[in-house]
Amino acid sequence: MAKRKSDASAANDAPTPKKAKAGSKKSKKGADETYNAQQKGALGQFMSFTGVDRTAAARVLKSQNWDAQAAINS
Repeated sequence: MAKRKSDASAANDAPTPKKAKAGSKKSKKGADETYNAQQKGALGQFMSFTGVDRTAAARVLKSQNWDAQAAINS
């Protein structure tokens, strides 16, 4: 009768899962989203006027359909 492989050797024969590349995961800073020129301008204007971070600015601007003046007045 053939011997069974031990758990340790079976684990060594199993293929190892591939690690994701460092840049493949989405970051929390919003770099995962690409903004067009108008949106980038609105982000810059809103951030400089209010002093909030990019994530907060993007959230408010999205709720105001990327209108910086409306977002500032909201």
